[in-house]
Amino acid sequence: MTPTGIKPEQLEFKQAEHYNLPLVKSFYKNNGMRAQAPKGDLIFIATLNNSIVAALRLHPVETLYLLRSMCVQAENRHQGIGSALLEHIQIKLNEIECYSFPYTHLTDFYSRANFVNYEAKSAPVSISDKFNRYLKNGKKLCLMKHQHKAD
Repeated sequence: MTPTGIKPEQLEFKQAEHYNLPLVKSFYKNNGMRAQAPKGDLIFIATLNNSIVAALRLHPVETLYLLRSMCVQAENRHQGIGSALLEHIQIKLNEIECYSFPYTHLTDFYSRANFVNYEAKSAPVSISDKFNRYLKNGKKLCLMKHQHKAD
């Protein structure tokens, strides 16, 4: 539906409003993810001509956040869209304590967005427990934490 060859500067980045949540949920489903779009999450999207091409969620876990469900439309991957979306939310990420459980092959991608590898034993229990549950399910993940950058 969306043409390939999208440049990040063609996109609009924004935080999804509650009325966008069914569209975000549909975007995830259409791209092979079982991810939800719950009301309590901060959901950020990249759109082209009002059509979602990328989305991610900042899911609250006690006083922290967990970056979840990062997804770029399959036919538009490897064009810098995911990186541009992560760049767009850096201001928000610098205001909060945020962790992520990316697949191990995506470590470099998240490193470019100021995430660093983090030891599960050093993470808050609410984060390490979730991470260890995923590992027990056989997922090849790593634990990363966003590193605030000084201006």
